[in-house]
Amino acid sequence: MLLAAINRAASPCSKLAIGDWYEQTVLRRLWGFDRKAFNAQRFWDHMDMVSEQDIAAIQQLLCQRIKREFEITPDALLYDTTNFFTFLATTNTRCSLAQRGKSKQKRNDLRQVGLALLLSRDSQIPLFHKVYEGNITDVALFQQVAKEMIDFHRNTYGKDGQVIMTFDKGNVCDDGMEVLVVAQQPFIAAMPLNRLPEATLQPLECFENVPEMPGTKAMTMEIQLWGASCRAVLTYTESFFTQQLNGVIHNLTKCQKSLADLENSLRKWRQGKARGKRPTVQGVKKSIGAILSAQFVKELMPVAVSDENGLPMITYEVDHDALEQLIRKRLGRTLLIAFNTQCETSKIIRTYRDLSQIEDAFKSMKNVDYLRWRPSYQWTTQKLKVHGLYCVVALLLTALARKKTAQAKIDLSMHALLSELSAIREVAVIYPQGTLAHRKDHVTLSRMSPRQRKIAEILEICEALRG
Repeated sequence: MLLAAINRAASPCSKLAIGDWYEQTVLRRLWGFDRKAFNAQRFWDHMDMVSEQDIAAIQQLLCQRIKREFEITPDALLYDTTNFFTFLATTNTRCSLAQRGKSKQKRNDLRQVGLALLLSRDSQIPLFHKVYEGNITDVALFQQVAKEMIDFHRNTYGKDGQVIMTFDKGNVCDDGMEVLVVAQQPFIAAMPLNRLPEATLQPLECFENVPEMPGTKAMTMEIQLWGASCRAVLTYTESFFTQQLNGVIHNLTKCQKSLADLENSLRKWRQGKARGKRPTVQGVKKSIGAILSAQFVKELMPVAVSDENGLPMITYEVDHDALEQLIRKRLGRTLLIAFNTQCETSKIIRTYRDLSQIEDAFKSMKNVDYLRWRPSYQWTTQKLKVHGLYCVVALLLTALARKKTAQAKIDLSMHALLSELSAIREVAVIYPQGTLAHRKDHVTLSRMSPRQRKIAEILEICEALRG
């Protein structure tokens, strides 16, 4: 399992190729095992020995070790989900984990598996993960794992230090939130604006500038949700406003062109110049619904369908009053809900924005060079869960290495750090007989850049190779 995790971090490959990769690394000299010990069959045999209970126990032991060795006690936990497509055949009934669902990589034609991840805000260190069926929605999953995550963290770190759990609005559901409230688990979560209608009625004049966060304004109010007192933080961000406005304009332009093309085709029918299946009012309304499916477009561009000599005709226009209301009361706003925390408004906003760190972790796991989940040539549910374990362990090892280098003022992304480490090679220097230049053959490291030399010193690479 350790070899599989190291391979995922450094040079992901299949089980058939991992023996050849191992033979070319320093691990061959340090471990002393023959490459045949790491053929594909041996890997599958060992994977069969790891049950779901073993995975949970490994997670718990790893977190306890991290807490002890690295003195990591997170003040905030970041939670989110992603999915990975597979090439499992539809006829494969041995794997209930891989199912068709909404693919975040736009591969809805393939079966997929989901991964839920809980990271510490400090250094993106994964503390908890769960591999789940690809057809389970984020909301349904959160109901299942909310209590499991709370118990996991409290068993590891105790109940004394209350840590804030942070997640996005796609995970918010009443059942899951009630679990957090009953457990008195502090959290910060985004919510759809329609869950608090009065949030859209507040003029920007009521918002106050947030210190040390230029372009951001906020207002707070106390509300009752899930039978508990919560603090609502309504934020307005200029950059978010601009992004949303650009998106609205782009969608309106795209939809207007599609509607014009639709009307042109209908006009040809009315002029008797078209052939084929005769359009109907019902069919045109269905086409219009698909065209107006983008966010906000339906309320901004009303479309009327009328009948002219038995053939449909459409008219449309931009509702400028609705567009003005959208700009004044909706765009650029985010609703955050904080429970059981005394954090200042700026800290609540900053903690929520740190969710981008978990998105970075998911991007790393979908990277083509390092840490990637694929290829995942596993055909059963049990093996896919073990595959998820060593992929997350690979992320964990890299995050810990990055934490150590960052503490020494070398702040690199995971990808950049792994690139630097991959460039450090072990070299065998062998002298021909009779050469007096050196007393004996020896093994040393390749020539390193100043940064690589510093990283090697921080991570104690030379000492590890001597040992």
